[in-house]
Amino acid sequence: MNKLTQLDENLKKGVALIEDSAFVKEMLSSNKERVLALYTEYLRYCYHYVSLSSSFTPLAARRLDTKHLHVRKWILEHSGEELGHELMALNDLKKLGVDPEVVKKEKAPIGVTGYVSFFHYKVAIDNPWCAFGVLYLLEGMATALAPKIAKNVATHLGDIKALSFFKEHGDLDVDHMREQQEVLTKADLTEADLADIARTILETAHMKRFMLDKLVESVKG
Repeated sequence: MNKLTQLDENLKKGVALIEDSAFVKEMLSSNKERVLALYTEYLRYCYHYVSLSSSFTPLAARRLDTKHLHVRKWILEHSGEELGHELMALNDLKKLGVDPEVVKKEKAPIGVTGYVSFFHYKVAIDNPWCAFGVLYLLEGMATALAPKIAKNVATHLGDIKALSFFKEHGDLDVDHMREQQEVLTKADLTEADLADIARTILETAHMKRFMLDKLVESVKG
């Protein structure tokens, strides 16, 4: 069986779980006021979780056996590309009339705290290969859902160009997903490692869904 088969099966289940969320359903709706309110809040969440978690993944590279040199290098390179992406969210928020300085001083919402804590556990305590489970879900989800959500948001934004964070991750994650699949295909993985990655994909989907559900709860309709 192809090494990625189980991962792709769990990715499909994970994306379906996110797609069924109130957040995604409302972001694809024709209710302009609701879409923009949720989108603005989403950018706030993005700023907090990216700024808190973008430096986590190298912990997995450090913990992997030194024989996995290529894998460790890829993790570090990928992490470097993610650094600073929170600034895109701040720039988009500014275009939407939100003061970036206010956002930077805020405490992270509980949904973000839960997601970030989970991410840290996976790369710092659990099997370091679990980092790929987190990334596989996030990048697969972005590849599947970001383009159509961004298209609907753009319709409601009109002339306001505040989609840099969404567009960057929709485009960049397609390449990252392809690279990640290549890395995992070539890697010297045990059956236990593969099982841990597959399990983490579904766990990440549930944690992402938790964060999005909390986001929707915080934006009164």
